Amino acid sequence: MILRGFLKKEIIQTLRNPIMVFALLFMPVVQAFLLSYAITNEPKNISIAIDAKPNDYLIHRIYEHAISSGWFIKTQSNDNELFNVVKAMRTNIALIAPKAGFSKSIMKGEDANIQVLIDASNVIKAQSISAYIKYIVHSVITNELSKNIIKVNNIKAIDFKPRILFNPEMDTKVFIVPSVMVIVVAMTILSLVCVSITKEKEMGTMETLISAPIQKKHILYGKILPAIVVAFFNFLSILMLGLLFFNVPLRGRIDMLIEAFFVFCFAMSAIGVFISTFCNNQQQALLAIMMTLFITMMLSGGMAPVETMPPLLKGIAYANPLTHFTFLARNIMLKGCNAVYFIKHIWPILACGAVFMLIGTKRLKQTL
Repeated sequence: MILRGFLKKEIIQTLRNPIMVFALLFMPVVQAFLLSYAITNEPKNISIAIDAKPNDYLIHRIYEHAISSGWFIKTQSNDNELFNVVKAMRTNIALIAPKAGFSKSIMKGEDANIQVLIDASNVIKAQSISAYIKYIVHSVITNELSKNIIKVNNIKAIDFKPRILFNPEMDTKVFIVPSVMVIVVAMTILSLVCVSITKEKEMGTMETLISAPIQKKHILYGKILPAIVVAFFNFLSILMLGLLFFNVPLRGRIDMLIEAFFVFCFAMSAIGVFISTFCNNQQQALLAIMMTLFITMMLSGGMAPVETMPPLLKGIAYANPLTHFTFLARNIMLKGCNAVYFIKHIWPILACGAVFMLIGTKRLKQTL
């Protein structure tokens, strides 16, 4: 009877806590869904562009076959220099035919070459892209040679030249370090801001702070700024570790990376304030942080390409500040980010931070 009473008490107490209910009952379902359905390393929606003359039949057949395979999608670009298109992340792969014409050289049995530019800032994706395009090129040319009753042995005359850009050795450390940096900064900010505010509420000292002769915004500044200082130290530590020990390049401007860091800190601080309004103690705060970090990390593009996700989750991923900071960190470090790309990914982080800060501060005043 005593044991049954304790069991009943604990179950009722657990079910009264909405955060605990979500963590215990719904979070495992979310985890299973994301890990088995949404998160996959099989590349899809790979953007492809070509540079060839309109009458170069074979190269256009390769392009059409790539699109019809379901792996690739067309890239619309007015830039004639495909290297710049790849660098700006407007396409994942570019096929460049020789000036003399790829089809003409093949049909005459002469040596022919086709240059392939592959964006390797995402190593896992680049490896699959290289394998896909090699298969498609050789498949298309073999079929065309057979149709034209030309010896298939002429396929040996093809010089397939993949050029791996931004990470020629396809070193996974170069791909992982920027993602780790983003995750550590997010974890630091969320943990310190959310737990600090929740601790004041749990201990009953928040009322003392509210009644003190200071403005409410100063209380938030006092909770957020120390977290940013600690996060900045972690950010610099991982950055230096990547540069000195893992040979991760820094091809872009360091000031642009630092600007992105502070904007990202603003967004994560706002999310931390928002989460703290739903938590009454530190245990709830830690559970909420764990759930938030898991979902945002899985949908950030750090673990698997965003392009492979279903449309609904892809939309959520592009509303995730971790996604945009991950894109910026990789682009700045591996490619050298331009202003257009920087603005494209910095404004969603700002917008997310502004929305969560507005809602979070309003709820914080209501729940005190």
